[in-house]
Amino acid sequence: MKHRTYSLIFLALAATLAACASPSPQLMRGQKLEAEVAGSRFTIWRKGEMVEIYRTSPEMLPRLSEVMAKAEIAVTRVTGCAVTSGSLAGDAALMTATLDCG
Repeated sequence: MKHRTYSLIFLALAATLAACASPSPQLMRGQKLEAEVAGSRFTIWRKGEMVEIYRTSPEMLPRLSEVMAKAEIAVTRVTGCAVTSGSLAGDAALMTATLDCG
C-alpha cells in the first residue's frame, strides 16, 4: 500500500512538471508565443533569432519526426520567420532552433 501511494504521488508530480513550459535562463525575458498545429499545442519562447519550443499537449508516444515537423510549422506561423535549415534539435517535449528572418 505504501508503494502504491508513493507511485501515485510520483505520477502526479511528473504530470505537473510535464506541463511546465518555462523558458531557459537565456530566453527568460523573451517573447512568449503559442500555436496549435494538427492537434499539437506548442509554447514558443523567442529572443532574437533563438527559439525554444515546448510541446504542451499530451500525446501518447508521439513520433519525433511528426512532432518536429509540426513544431517547425508552429514556429513559422507565429514568428513569420523560417527555421534555419539543420537548426531544429531536441526531443518530443522540448526543441530549440534558430530563425532565418532575412
